[in-house]
Amino acid sequence: MCFSLERVSHGSASPEQLAPMSWSMVADGDAHCEIRWEIAHSLFASADNISELRISDIHSWRDTVFEVVAYVAIGKIESVTALDVIRQASLIIGQSTELAEAIVDAIWLHDVQISATKLRPAHCHLAALVEALQAAGVVSLTNFKKHLDEELLTSAGLTNSITFSKRLKKLNTDQVYRQHKYNLLHEESEGYSKVTALLSRLQIQAAPAYLPKSLQALIGGFDLDPNRVMDMVLSSLQHSCMASSTTSPTINALLKLLEQVKLGASLPQILGFKFQNCRAKMLTSLCRLTATLLSAGAIAVDALLPHLAPSMEKLAETTKRHAKKIEDASRLAGTVSLSHSAEQDASQTTAVSRCRYPAEGLSLPIVGIIEALLWDRRWLLVRPLLSCLEDTGALPVCGQSRLALCSMLKFAISPLYCKLTPNYLQFATRWQPSGIPLVHVGSQHRCRTFDDIASVHRLFQVLEPLCCHLHVGIASDASLVTKLARIIKYLLRPRDARGAHEAKRLLGYVILPAMSILSVNPGCVCEIWAATKQLPCCERHSLYSTWRGRSLERESVGTKHFEVAEAECKAGYHARQSLKRVANDKKNSKHVGRALAKVAHSNPLVVFRVILSQVESYGNMIQPIVESLGFVSPLALDVLSYMLSSHLADTSRHKLQNDGINIAHWFQHLSHFTGVYYRAFPQTELQALIEFLMLRLEDGDSLYLLVFNELLARMGGCEVLEDLSDAQIGGLAGGETLRREMLAFSKASKRAVSKLQEALCTPSTAIPILALVAQQRGYSLFKGKVNHVKLLGQLFDRCQMVLVQLVDFLSRSTAHSTVTGTGKKCPYFELLPDLCKMSALHIEPQIALHAARPLIAEAAGAHRKEPRAKIPISPDSGSSLCKWEPGGKALRSSLPARDCGALSSELYLVFWSLSLYDITVPTREYDAQIALIRSKINVAHREFLEPDRRKKEMARCLNTINSLVAELEFQKHHYQQIMTDLEAQRNSLLGTIVEDQRRSISEALLENCIMPRVTITPEDALFCAIFFKQLHSLETTNFSSLQYYDRVVKDVFPVIYCATDQEARCLGIFLRATFEPLTHWRFDRRRYDMEAGSKLGFSVAIGSASRCTYEQYCTVFTKWHDKITKVALHSLSHYKDHGRACLLVLIKLIGVYPIYKHVSTQLLGLLEAIQVQEDMKDVQAMAKRYCTLLKKSEDTLVEESLLQRDILGSKAQVPAPGTKRQASAANKQRRSPKVSLARDQE
Repeated sequence: MCFSLERVSHGSASPEQLAPMSWSMVADGDAHCEIRWEIAHSLFASADNISELRISDIHSWRDTVFEVVAYVAIGKIESVTALDVIRQASLIIGQSTELAEAIVDAIWLHDVQISATKLRPAHCHLAALVEALQAAGVVSLTNFKKHLDEELLTSAGLTNSITFSKRLKKLNTDQVYRQHKYNLLHEESEGYSKVTALLSRLQIQAAPAYLPKSLQALIGGFDLDPNRVMDMVLSSLQHSCMASSTTSPTINALLKLLEQVKLGASLPQILGFKFQNCRAKMLTSLCRLTATLLSAGAIAVDALLPHLAPSMEKLAETTKRHAKKIEDASRLAGTVSLSHSAEQDASQTTAVSRCRYPAEGLSLPIVGIIEALLWDRRWLLVRPLLSCLEDTGALPVCGQSRLALCSMLKFAISPLYCKLTPNYLQFATRWQPSGIPLVHVGSQHRCRTFDDIASVHRLFQVLEPLCCHLHVGIASDASLVTKLARIIKYLLRPRDARGAHEAKRLLGYVILPAMSILSVNPGCVCEIWAATKQLPCCERHSLYSTWRGRSLERESVGTKHFEVAEAECKAGYHARQSLKRVANDKKNSKHVGRALAKVAHSNPLVVFRVILSQVESYGNMIQPIVESLGFVSPLALDVLSYMLSSHLADTSRHKLQNDGINIAHWFQHLSHFTGVYYRAFPQTELQALIEFLMLRLEDGDSLYLLVFNELLARMGGCEVLEDLSDAQIGGLAGGETLRREMLAFSKASKRAVSKLQEALCTPSTAIPILALVAQQRGYSLFKGKVNHVKLLGQLFDRCQMVLVQLVDFLSRSTAHSTVTGTGKKCPYFELLPDLCKMSALHIEPQIALHAARPLIAEAAGAHRKEPRAKIPISPDSGSSLCKWEPGGKALRSSLPARDCGALSSELYLVFWSLSLYDITVPTREYDAQIALIRSKINVAHREFLEPDRRKKEMARCLNTINSLVAELEFQKHHYQQIMTDLEAQRNSLLGTIVEDQRRSISEALLENCIMPRVTITPEDALFCAIFFKQLHSLETTNFSSLQYYDRVVKDVFPVIYCATDQEARCLGIFLRATFEPLTHWRFDRRRYDMEAGSKLGFSVAIGSASRCTYEQYCTVFTKWHDKITKVALHSLSHYKDHGRACLLVLIKLIGVYPIYKHVSTQLLGLLEAIQVQEDMKDVQAMAKRYCTLLKKSEDTLVEESLLQRDILGSKAQVPAPGTKRQASAANKQRRSPKVSLARDQE
């Protein structure tokens, strides 16, 4: 505070005189009040200085008065001195009234401060100043009595305390308790009665023009309270709002009356008072009244909000407490506490659904006002209120206000939806009783519409804010969700791009999240799916990802709307309860399926997350769970396709077990579930999964080939058995029926195969997948991150298996191009490029030829059946097979380059174009299978008691027998054609080889034919052995069988050092089929002379007339046997590196190797050492198996010394030692399916 008193100095002032001064007043205890005034010390040094004081500023005299009174109170100056200063000031100012008021105010203020501190001396000083001022006439007595306290007046001697108290009591009694007599004509009740009568006439007749003046006259004439009159007007308006529409004449007259009388200044306060004292029954009408006033502009929203209780801050706190309560209950949903009873656990489970909103939130004035405005369609007034609620975090739209907002939304979409109704489109019929005219569908143009909405874009300007404020609350009205879904479906049509972007936003941020709290309504869900399926699969999965958010169930609490989190927790609990009843029973699967479908209608993400987690842990639940999904909606199935991709792409879990060798169980189970699921529900979106797998393979993640394997096996019907028995190997040469019966493959689903063809048999998918799978072989070997040899071998075998499945599946594609929903499905000959293009895609020659073999065989068959002129030969024709004809120039020019001249292109093409089906007929396997099925017919006669079931089983068996017989006859005819062609070509296959290159023919055959093909499939391995035996039987020119068998023993068997498991099995099949005739020839000279010694292939040299004698053959056979023994013993001695492959090959060779007892003894010695090791359990198990097989075959083994002696002593025929044992063994082999498959053609 700056003081305005100054001293006129007549000389210099000393420092002591200029020092500041201060004073303080200390009360009893710790209370104190310090007042510091900065003023010259010499200001009031003596009374003589008073005359020298002057007012420096006319505007600062009030501060001067205040300072003078302060110095009087602290005792620095006397009251007389202060009185002189005040008189001097009055002379300068000349305004006695204002000066008196300033003096009284300063005294009153200091008296208040002194009374608070209870300083008696200061009080006495002020009393003396008051007495002096009143005596001098500066301030009147009336002015002092009007402002000062009674105690100060008494101390100054201006009043008598006793008399003052009596008069005060008498005055209060007169004003408050005494009854006054009034004239009844001027009583207040009469005025208010007239106001009531005036307002009541408005309900009956139109408002007169003199109404405002009459109301003003009543207020003035009867001295009425204007606020009370306004309350009466508002009550009348409140009654009118509930009794009639907002556009009635009465309401308009009352609103106009409020405007003309100008009583609206205090409307917010009066409304706030009415809300505070309003009963619950009258809250609705009062909210309608407020909405009417807001709509008419009588009051503003900002002016009304401060008078509503509770405040926004308290409302936000209430909302947060309720949300936290719901979230805490959601976290406990489904949990089991060991310290609680069953009733307590059940109460925790159902605690989530007790209440959605606090009871006080449903009866709040602000909520009621919003609801009333919504019903009146006052969106521009509602939007600020809703935004204010959301900004402060207050209670969201709930209860009746939510229904009102839904009604507002229906009103907004009615202009567009009226054109999509079934009645408008004339899709629905209406039952028409007699006498009632039919409703005309063309009258839909009378629907209510917004005046300012003339296009879809302007519609969304209103629609989007409405949906955003409503959010998940839209689920409270299923019909509204259905209408919005139909509109979105209309806007997402491919031919209509208007509003598509906005429709996607509504679908992703409003409709799908609202589904989580939607009650079970399959029809509404189907409408949502009808809109969603208009989008491509990638966009749908993006919507599902947004719907899913960061997490689900308990993990989503706090990150999602608490209603959505609550619904997800409940859905997860019910899904787990339903899965507890899953069993391998069809009746049970129906009950479980219905229970799961009810939950999955609204929360498919949660349900399938629970299902997939169960499947990943328990593989035996896959089939029952898939059977239980029959009642699930199409939208839920599409969500499951997204969940499968997301679970497969989960990088937080390792796809290998802790040992780093075997694939993790969860990944195996999930891959198996994928195949079984898509087989059962092929209508589910598959393209997204295919694209995901292609991306993973492109990144070099070969483990995802397991998913491709399951899809092709389960869905495409291309199952592959890794370990085949001897009987099953023989069945590989038969047709489809024999293969299916012997390999026990389930019948492929036509719908599943067709859907998989739509996804794979397209130009943009087929060849990229084929190239990616083929490249995985080399990638896993040279660029992969696999550290263990066993896992590397498994990955390589998996690549080979999937490649074979993929070629098999693609080759079954339709013969004509068809257009599907995912693109153009093409036949195989249109999909597969020529060999040169496949080589450019880094596809190995053997894989390219394997893929082209079905087309080459088809082209060859067409060439044999029809004249050449009837086959289209135009190279530009997309449906032509001419480029795949074995004898055509197009195929020969695209063959891979070979650096050796010891192999002709004719033999190369014949070898790679034929299959096992072409060169052998498994007659014995056909006969055995027919006999087995006939025995099943006899069993059906005895075991099936129901006639219908017995008849059905017998019909199936008879149909299978007829199919096998017809298939056998057809294959025999086909075999004769192939053999005739080979017989005609036997001189040209190798006849063009020059003499210098003839000794390298066997090496060329191994390098370009056998080694690339023998390890592809077991069928190819058996084909390689039988094909070259056929070349031997046909006496092909320049083909030396002795050199061929010698190279096979020396070069093929050592491949076990670097072979995978599947390659070792294939090598075993090839070597067994190759060694069987060699073994027979070794122990049967007559057979040798007939089948080998007389053939051109057993010439001593190529082109020589001399043949290899039996004795020479026995010597060579012994060398071959010793070579195999040496490699086998070396491999078993290093079993950690080569033991698996060696044992797999040796197991396949039982019966043809070993044939000598001393070799068996050496092998058993090494096997015993392997069986006692503890490191490699799988090798130990195979060693035990092979050891058992060796011991069983000991009776068929011979001593090598006896055989050598018999050969030297006899020239006619080699007597087999132990004739009875050899004969019995031979008989067993003839009865056994292990007999040579090469004799099936005889």
